[in-house]
Formats: sequence, structure tokens, C-alpha cells
Amino acid sequence: MQTLCLENDCYRLELDAANGSVLQFRDKIGDLDLITEPRLADNFRLLLPLPDMRANYILGMEQQLTAADKTASGMKLHWAGPLRNERGEFDLDVTIGIELAGEEIQFRCEVRNGTPHQLSEVWYAMIGGMRGFGRGEEAKDTEVLLPRDTKAWRQPIFRDFGNTRGQMLGMLGGEHSFGYPGFMCMPWMSMFHPKLKRALYTAALEETPRVKAIRFALEPGLAEKRADGNWPRPDEVGDLPLGLTMNWVHFPFTKPGEMFTSAPVVMRCHDGGWRESAELYRKWFTSKYPVIKPASTWIRRETAFLHTMFMLPEDNINLRFTDMPRWAKDAKQRGVNHLMIAGWQIGGHDRGYPYYEPDPRLGTWDELKAGIRAAHDLGMRASFFVNCQPVDMTTEWYKNELHKYRLLDPYGVQFFVTNYWGMGTLSARTRFITATPNSEMNPAHPEVRSLLIRQFRRLVEIGADGLHIDKFFMTPFDFNPLLKNTSPDRAHHEGILKFVGELFAACRALNPEFCISYEGGWDRLFQYADTLWWGGGEDSTLKEVFPQMAFASGIEQPWDFNKVNRAVLQGEHLLIGPGNYNRGMDYPPMQKLFAYIAEITRIRRELFDTVSLGGKLDASDGIFQGAVPLVTFHGDKDAKWTVFRDANNGKRAIVVANLTGKPIELANLKLEEGSGPCFVYQPFAPLREARFPLSLTIPAETVVFVAAENPEP
Repeated sequence: MQTLCLENDCYRLELDAANGSVLQFRDKIGDLDLITEPRLADNFRLLLPLPDMRANYILGMEQQLTAADKTASGMKLHWAGPLRNERGEFDLDVTIGIELAGEEIQFRCEVRNGTPHQLSEVWYAMIGGMRGFGRGEEAKDTEVLLPRDTKAWRQPIFRDFGNTRGQMLGMLGGEHSFGYPGFMCMPWMSMFHPKLKRALYTAALEETPRVKAIRFALEPGLAEKRADGNWPRPDEVGDLPLGLTMNWVHFPFTKPGEMFTSAPVVMRCHDGGWRESAELYRKWFTSKYPVIKPASTWIRRETAFLHTMFMLPEDNINLRFTDMPRWAKDAKQRGVNHLMIAGWQIGGHDRGYPYYEPDPRLGTWDELKAGIRAAHDLGMRASFFVNCQPVDMTTEWYKNELHKYRLLDPYGVQFFVTNYWGMGTLSARTRFITATPNSEMNPAHPEVRSLLIRQFRRLVEIGADGLHIDKFFMTPFDFNPLLKNTSPDRAHHEGILKFVGELFAACRALNPEFCISYEGGWDRLFQYADTLWWGGGEDSTLKEVFPQMAFASGIEQPWDFNKVNRAVLQGEHLLIGPGNYNRGMDYPPMQKLFAYIAEITRIRRELFDTVSLGGKLDASDGIFQGAVPLVTFHGDKDAKWTVFRDANNGKRAIVVANLTGKPIELANLKLEEGSGPCFVYQPFAPLREARFPLSLTIPAETVVFVAAENPEP
């Protein structure tokens, strides 16, 4: 077999000279060969749907490489058309560029579409035949971590591929795929070996907000329900090629006569693990996009806020605007300075959208304005719960006009309809009976942006300090024919960015401190907000990459003490929704919890830069847990803890939680250096000066904060 070679001080790549597939991927610094089974080598794959065969895949491995041109640091591989499969010949040209750019390998792909059909999938940067880092059983300890949602998908993928039964129908083996923007909040992945302390970082890096995905496939198949994972054993496989294939995919729907150009895909081997991969992505992201200055918004600085639905979607009225002064005073007396007004608009919460005007049953514009003024007089801030995309399909506005702006699939059918937001009746809460149907409209349409911003600007005019934009849907495509100067894989996400940019320009002209929180985790919105719904939890990769971000954790029931404690362990905001968001802070069953929250809020204000704004160094749970813990103690092993660090001065604090129903005693509690002064902040107790190692008695379902006095060396 003839091969082509690319080599520098970091890597050696060997490619099949006949088809351009990658046969060898050698990490020279780590002394690792990433490809173990070259028979699974691959190059590219195209999906060109035909009228009678939508699954018309054209496999790059069945095409002849027509040219391989050397460049200064790499190679351009060309497959000249026509490309062929069993259904015929197709006027398509493919070019894949591979560059060894120092410590990075960069892949790019171009496809010229000379056919009368749309090109809908492009697979490239394909690395096939991996079995992990190292040799033998050692290689099986290699893991994969990627930011799925705001959390992490972490899998020992070379030992246990995971359960893909639902996704792999139509596949012969196992398959995972993760899309961005969407379930991935950032487009990167880390493949790492904890013991070898070596990792492979890969990311699809571009400024155009196009839909893309990373894919993993296990060939020739897998087993389920085995104690040691689900890879087949060598004696079962025999001479069949066994290994993992990884690649990136675009979904461009490139029209006839047009050229597709991919995002650059980078791959980089480095020392360390997934945290070091995360830092590589952060450096790239912050070099391309502005990121909001940490704690520069008042929403981010308030670690607890009250959220009440004034009216439910079945017309149940909980509060009227004339009740707002009392509602605000009750919250202020319990240490809360941020009020979020929900269910205030025509139709109530999650109904009537986008009629963002006061429902007359709740009061008038003047009464709403007076309620906000009452909150301001108490030194409080007020935000409104709104949305960007949802549209109530039962309204005359929708039937007469707004249906034109729906997100449509390739067949002209609306992508998204939900009945999930019923609340005020049992029939509605069952979700599939009487809840109001909502669809989704795209803010890429200027008319949609105009109607939203006009109404939201009015809220700022009457005193609103900010907005929470809920349900930022990441529906990947929009084929609406009214959108001319975009493509289906860009239209929706470009529309979101245009909407938020124009919203800020309009509202900050009235109030320079206007800010937002939002539901979701898409990184492209980090230039506008640093408070996200919902909780990231102990496995939030997003929190590792951007530690200044805060998530909100809902506190809805009278005995949610440990929900508060878990939120504090993660540095999350407390989204207080008494009685499932139906009451204010005068709600009798929750008074003990409110007193506890007031103490937690008081302490977190004092330690804000460390335990709220700071990043996590180590924790007793989740992906932040270090191999060698920073915290040690004697006593109850049920104690949970997190170490936070102030990014400005390195000061650290330990949050220790007792999640059990009885007091626990801890002795010899210390950070890794073992001694030094500290301060103990405990709810309902005075500040106590102490020294490490420290003894603590922690009451049932309580957290204690221990702040080290000196900055980290």
C-alpha cells in the first residue's frame, strides 16, 4: 500500500495514497498511536438526497483520490467529480485540507455541488479505528467528555460505549451524535486518559452559527448488560476490524451550483485531561467573542431572587399588580432584593404569547408601573419573565399573521408544538389534554424582532430593570421560504443573535444597567448574560470553562433545605418559587426555609467573589472531584464539600454541607497545606475566627463556609 506522510515535531499522519483516509495518527510527544485498527480508516461521507432515495450516501472510501498537493505545512486532498455510488454518478468535487499547525492539526472540507440536488450532510475529519490511549487493558481507561446541555457527557467509551439503542436504529453498530448549537452548549470534546495524563482535544471552530455535530461509532457492534462494559471481547470479534470512529458533520443543505465550506476542525494532543482541553476552548472563544465582564450585571450579583406567577395559563389569579408593594416588602424582609414578575401578560404564564401586555384582570399599565416603583423604593430590582420564540397557536394574531414566521421543517411542517405548560387545572397538568398549544417563531424575521422589542422596551420604560428570556429553543433548522439571505442550518441561530443584539441596543438606551438572564447554555450569548437557568449541577462543564457563569436552581417546596445546600455547593443562584411559583415569601409553610435562605444569602454576599463568582477547584462529587482531594477531614463521610477560588486574588473558601438528617462532627478539616488562619461562617451563628486544621459541628441539612484568610501561594 502506498502512503502519504505528514509530519512535524508533534505528529505523524499517514494517509492511504489511493483514497486519502488517515491510517496512522501518532502523538509523538505522548508516544501514543491513536489509531489501532487502520482497516476502519475513513475520509469523508456526503448525503445527497434524491427524490426516490433520501438516504443517498456517497462514501469517500469508494472514491479515487485524484490529487494530493503539498502545502507549506500540510496537504490538500482532491476528489474530482463525478463521484459515484450504486445509484450513479454525481457532479460533486471534494477537497479536504490537513495542516500541521504547530501543536494543532487542522481539517477543512470544501464540496462543490454541481448536481440538481441539495447537499444535506458532510462528514469529515474522520478518525477511524481507535481503541483508546496506550496498549491492552490500559487503553480501555480512556474517557470522553463533552459539554452536553450545560452539564457533561462523560463516558469510559473504550470500555463502555454507552446505551445507544434508541439512536442507533438504522445503524449496524453503536452510534452517538451531539449537535451544536443544541444539546452541546460548546462545540468541543476531550478524549483523555486519567492515568497517562494525556488528552486529545477536538473542536469545530467558526464564527458562523451553523449547525454541526460530533459523531462516535463503534464497529462492528457491541454487547449490553455486561459487568465490565459493552465492547465485544477479542475472542468474539475474531478477525473482524474493531474500533471507534470519530468525525464531525455539517448539515448545510447546499443548493445546486453552490460551494460548501466547512468549519475548521482542530485536533490537539496535550498533557493533562479534560480541564486542559476546556481551557483551550476558552482561549479560542475569548479571542473571537466578547464575554460579559464577571459580575458586571445586577442580576448576577443577586444570588437569590423571588419568582411568582401572577396568573396561570388557565386563568387562576395568584396576585394582582396592586399586591406588588406587599409582595415586594415580604421578600425584602427576608433578604431578597430581586423580584421576577411572571404570568403578568395577556393569557397568563405560558399562554397568549407574544401578547406581552398586562392582562386587564391583573391591572393596568399604571398599576404595574406603581408596583415596580414600590419595589425600587425598597431598594429592590424588578425583572420580567418573557420569551423569544414561543407563540400561542390559539390566538387570532397567530391565525391571521404570526403563523407566517413559524420554524418549518423541509416539508413545510412546523418543527415544534408543545402542550407541556398547563398548570392551573389537572387536565392541563397532564399535558396532553387541555394545555395551550404553543409553536415556535423565528426572530430572524424582522417583523418578529420588531414586535418583541417594541413590547419589551415598553417594560423598561415603566421601570423594568431587566428581563429573563425563557425557553431559548435551539431548534436546529428553519426552512421557512420567507428567509432569503441565510440557510436552514443558520437561520434560527442568526435570528436569536440579531434579536438579542437589537434588544440590548433598544433597552440600554433607556436604562444603561438593563440586563438579562436566560434559559439555556449557548455560549454565543455569553456576551450578554452570565446567569442561566437551570442548575448546572456537580457535572457542569460549562462552569469549568466559564466559572463566572451562574446557574439558577429552583427552590419551590417548604423543606427544600438540601436543594438549597446542593445549589450552594455548586455556586448556583436560588430561584425562589414558593408553592411551585404560586405564592410570595409570606407563604406560611416555607417560613423556616426562608429564614435559612436569608442567612445563606447574607453569607454569600460577604463571600461573593469567592463562593459565587469564583471557580471550582475541587469537590466531593461530580466531574470536579480531583484525584488527590484538596480537602481532608476525619468524621462523617456523608459530608459533601466544594473548594472555590477567587479569580482575582486566589483566596479560597470551602463550602461543607451536611445533607443528612442529624448533626455531624468533623475533625482535622484542612486544605492541602494543612495549617493557617481561617474564618467560619455558619447560618444563625456569629462569625468565628479559627485555624486549620479545624473541628466543626454541622447541624442537619446545613452548609458551613470556611474562608481561608491568605491567598493561594
